[in-house]
Amino acid sequence: MTDIEVVNAQEPLPSDELARSADEHDGVIVFGRWASEWPRLLEYLRKAGARWHRVVYIDERDPDKAGIGADSLVEAYRAYLEAVGTYVPVVVTDAGKTVSRRDLLRGGLGVFFVYTSIPDVLDEKCSSLKTCDLCLASCPYSALEGKPPKASEKKCTECGLCTSYCPTGLLYTPTHPPEAVKRLLYQLKKNGVQKLTVTCPLNRAGIYEREELRGAILELPCIATLRIQEYLLARQLGFDVAFFCPSEKREKCPKRRAVQDYLALISEAEGIIRPKPLGRPIYSDKITELAAPLAVDRDEWTPLARLELFRVKADENLCTLCGACVKACPTHSLTLTRDGSYRLLFNHSRCIGCNACVKICPEKALTIEKATNPSLLYSGKTIEIATSNVARCRKCGKEIGPEKMIMRLDRKLAEKGVSKEQRENLWLCEECKKEATIEEFRKEIEKSLGLQPS
Repeated sequence: MTDIEVVNAQEPLPSDELARSADEHDGVIVFGRWASEWPRLLEYLRKAGARWHRVVYIDERDPDKAGIGADSLVEAYRAYLEAVGTYVPVVVTDAGKTVSRRDLLRGGLGVFFVYTSIPDVLDEKCSSLKTCDLCLASCPYSALEGKPPKASEKKCTECGLCTSYCPTGLLYTPTHPPEAVKRLLYQLKKNGVQKLTVTCPLNRAGIYEREELRGAILELPCIATLRIQEYLLARQLGFDVAFFCPSEKREKCPKRRAVQDYLALISEAEGIIRPKPLGRPIYSDKITELAAPLAVDRDEWTPLARLELFRVKADENLCTLCGACVKACPTHSLTLTRDGSYRLLFNHSRCIGCNACVKICPEKALTIEKATNPSLLYSGKTIEIATSNVARCRKCGKEIGPEKMIMRLDRKLAEKGVSKEQRENLWLCEECKKEATIEEFRKEIEKSLGLQPS
């Protein structure tokens, strides 16, 4: 059973006492009315090597903001903390840190370790998507590199922005894991909450000065820590979501570039979302699956700058419908059909933009771009991006493949000086090729023996 301690404190708790509670329990929920002191306490917990990510502060004014009782709010955060405990944060060492004897006795060698909000990735699954590197370019601080991606301890600001640029949801922040945030959202909705206000510890106190800001307060290391996946789930659940990060404070924040990019990403997502969600919420980590039930009924392609939705296009003059892209696609967003002709089909709602199809295409016929067609996203329908007539054996009439592929091979061989007679084999089925080869071999034998052709 998860051990969650609930503490009522009219005054800020002593730092070492809170640190000890964080280490002794699976989670701590602190009730108080000192939001302005909370960032200082949180920073102490972090520097002391305590499990700060398992401590939740609920202000006495939060129930009124959320429109539910205090017990309901505690219940929601219990569900959240139960899920947090199953994840292991990225820990960094601080061997050069000076500590007091008291801190050393309290925390042992743990005081030289710091729990961080550096993102982590599901290595094995990420490695299977060999050509996907979308998250690397998303970081404004160039903190990510490698495959699977790893964040630099020195460069990472722990903003969490990169996690919203992983279309499959494999990149996440372990201190505020997706599963925990999802459970919190579901419980808040179940308990009657209609609105959310997302903020960070430094801006938390300012919310209580704004009467117009209503809703449950979701405090994260940075507003960009809320992945686009969980944002879309919140919208599916019917939440109105507001972000509180005043511009005057943002200018002094080292994470400001990430915040600006994140808010632009949210704005872009809102451009394709219908006012009210349809149907039951989709439980997924994939951006396409989460965005699909929210998409407006608009059947046109819209270019995107940030949102990880993609369109694959084929150059009809180059595509031979060889099927190499279909075999390479990890999500089956490309399919090849034969129904009177060969047709290359694209499913917008499955594509993750990994570039596998583009990189493997022998004719360089495919291109990929950030774009969305909300109607196709919602319906899940496929569209034709290339087509070819069926090529048939010139001897028996049997189908041998896409005509464009045979014609392309014919031209390439002609450019290399292969004779027309030799290229004729391209237009034969396998059985007729064997017969032609046997016949040619027989003629060569007869010729070598000086026999008259039969």
